[in-house]
Amino acid sequence: MKNLNNIPEFSKYFRVISPSEIKVDKEAIFYRDKYNDIMNYIKSMSTFNGDNSLNDYVLPKGTILINVNPGTDIYDFLKLISVNYSLELIEFNDLEIKKTPNQFIKNFPQILTSIRESSDKEVNETPLEKRLLVLNQHSKYKTILNGVNLLETFSLAEGESTFLESNMILIWINYEIQDIIEISSTVYKLFDLFLKVRLLDKIDRETIFRDFLEKNTKIVFDINALVNYTDSWEVNDIKQLLKVGIFKHFLNSELNERSNEITHILLNLIETGEFLPSTITKISNDTQSPEENDKNEQEIITIEEKNFRESNKIDDYINSIRDSRPSEFMLNQLYENAAFSNYNELLIIIDKIDKKEPLEENDRKILADYPFILNEPPKRAQINLEKAKKRVDRIKQAFGK
Repeated sequence: MKNLNNIPEFSKYFRVISPSEIKVDKEAIFYRDKYNDIMNYIKSMSTFNGDNSLNDYVLPKGTILINVNPGTDIYDFLKLISVNYSLELIEFNDLEIKKTPNQFIKNFPQILTSIRESSDKEVNETPLEKRLLVLNQHSKYKTILNGVNLLETFSLAEGESTFLESNMILIWINYEIQDIIEISSTVYKLFDLFLKVRLLDKIDRETIFRDFLEKNTKIVFDINALVNYTDSWEVNDIKQLLKVGIFKHFLNSELNERSNEITHILLNLIETGEFLPSTITKISNDTQSPEENDKNEQEIITIEEKNFRESNKIDDYINSIRDSRPSEFMLNQLYENAAFSNYNELLIIIDKIDKKEPLEENDRKILADYPFILNEPPKRAQINLEKAKKRVDRIKQAFGK
């Protein structure tokens, strides 16, 4: 720490945060498959040494590039990793960079070089835990730095430099894919891994809204309507919308002890443009309105329920929904959600389906929340559910949940 502060311009453009100083709510993070990849990388690199068998094939640099959309909670996730693994976190000092952007660009390559050299000295003196150097390059940096591609500046100065040997793990968060395209030929010379965190899909957004209602039982809103109105939104956009909606409800009336219906307030915030998400929502004129989509979905559900009651045959019910199948990535996410919420109940239901036993009313209610399970033969669905349960348990264990 002492040597880092002695680096010219370091304390001006960067700051070091101790794990004990970081405050982050692990329950508020929306976990994704890519987050698991990031956690595994940091965990592996933080304990990596010269005797590792990977050295026979690949020499890790301790660098990872992550492309995300504005509004994700990835930075909070990295802070949580910093806390859980007791890793000091080094981040940009955005305020100072804004004040003297040209000076920052001029000093940026040398600061990174000096950081590694300083860490080398500290390693020789006293063994330290690895540090996380998180370069959170928000989209605003393009404006602040007058159009300069910071990634390109890094690539021209760094070559194939290694951070791992200097007791450092570099995590570069990028929000503009064009910046990466411009250095595409050198990405894997600079970074061990390049990961893309996809935008939330409809099921992800529904999960976030539903989770909020489960944790805040006095608040009420129409999940389907909001899911349709928040296409291309990210986690932080949704959470902030709910906070603003609840606050406006409080101003217009009062939060009561029974039920606080805020659907109309939330939709009004979106329709009037009083709330703007981090990502720009694209609405095509030739698509149906959210109200029409919601109506059609409700009609389909009603027809399916009616057909099920009339047939009263589990085989007919299964075959009626097997035509629609989500992607493998989405399927993994769905199974993880199912394993987290209703693992034991679903195991019993799958076993009944396999044995052609009739389902009870409560079985059908639970199954209605996880219809994708019927897309698979019972044995395969059971295997997928058990694998998902193991993934969920690993994440819980990693974060002490």
